[in-house]
Amino acid sequence: MTITTRCHCGDVEITADSLPEFLGDCNCSICRRYKALWGYYAPESVSIKTRGDATAAYIWGDGEVAFQHCRNCGCITHYVTTELCPARVVAINFRMVEPALYGNVRIKKIDGASY
Repeated sequence: MTITTRCHCGDVEITADSLPEFLGDCNCSICRRYKALWGYYAPESVSIKTRGDATAAYIWGDGEVAFQHCRNCGCITHYVTTELCPARVVAINFRMVEPALYGNVRIKKIDGASY
């Protein structure tokens, strides 16, 4: 099953090969503010298309994650790990996906606030 999602204005489109094994609901200081629900993927299984320079990154703390948002509508669309992180990951914000598409995917609570 291919998953395709777009930010509110459509300037950012993300496609993944399949549903993730689980969705991460993290309580760290940034994720709880974003209220994101993350689906984790290997970079080669995700396609990100943008209109021009549609995204901007926010990097904080240990610098391992670059949170991406649409410059036009402001939606938090995904994050990518940086060269400081040993793992290569693209995480899609599943709050942008129609809930019926991921209703059977397990949600895993992640205690990022304790790191």
